[in-house]
Amino acid sequence: MRNHRCRRRRSGTTLVELAIVSVSALLLIYGLIVGGTGVFRYQEMAHLAREGARYASTHGGQYTMDGIPARTGVPAVTSNDQLHAYLLPKAVALDASKLTTSISWSAPATVQPNNIPTYLDPDLTLVPPGQKIVQNYVTVTVTYQWYPEVYLFGPMQLTSTSTVAMSY
Repeated sequence: MRNHRCRRRRSGTTLVELAIVSVSALLLIYGLIVGGTGVFRYQEMAHLAREGARYASTHGGQYTMDGIPARTGVPAVTSNDQLHAYLLPKAVALDASKLTTSISWSAPATVQPNNIPTYLDPDLTLVPPGQKIVQNYVTVTVTYQWYPEVYLFGPMQLTSTSTVAMSY
């Protein structure tokens, strides 16, 4: 025969356990959602930096000197404002007022490549042996001020930098 007095005394413990477990589970799920949002925003920053560097490397330097912007209607990148205007439509879930970009070009340098890529024929190289090439680079840094949805700690600055060789 069972004793029903013990059961009645412990009936409130289930409710207390449920309250503790459900609150901690909800906090864990909320933390995962906020952390996932932060990772998504950082990935957006990395994508914008890569895209900005790629665009600046193909639409700067010689691109302007050859007069291609006048023929194609695609503007050249000669300033930070032009790059920022190009990247704003590509910022999917970011607040444009908290997004900053900076661009810098390296001075042209003469380099002698060590590792020259080859096609299927090892004797056919892109640069003849012993010949030096002139190369400069563009560096794009994208910064975003992120306020996490938790509101327990202040803003975080997400920054991504990408450097690409000028290809035009």
